[in-house]
Amino acid sequence: MRVIKLAAGLAVGYVLGSRAGREKYEQIVATARKAQDHPAVTQVQQKAKAALGTRTETLPAPSEPAPIDANAAEESTTPVPRPPRRQPRTAPATPAVTVDPLA
Repeated sequence: MRVIKLAAGLAVGYVLGSRAGREKYEQIVATARKAQDHPAVTQVQQKAKAALGTRTETLPAPSEPAPIDANAAEESTTPVPRPPRRQPRTAPATPAVTVDPLA
């Protein structure tokens, strides 16, 4: 059922997209380029680059990684905690029925 819904959604998207045509695509691209060249967007981009640039400078220099030995057994020095196991669902307890053999 999911595959049918997915196929239907793709078909509808294709039909609507092809109806919009090349003109609408060009309009969207032109709007995106205008937004990219807007001074406010350019200023935010520069601030983000500066913030990321200063952040990476404070990180320690990466050391050379140790060679990987495909034949060596993988050993972990830090144990990885396991999530708690879920208890299996059981039917609700029913009251015990006692039968009186003398009755």
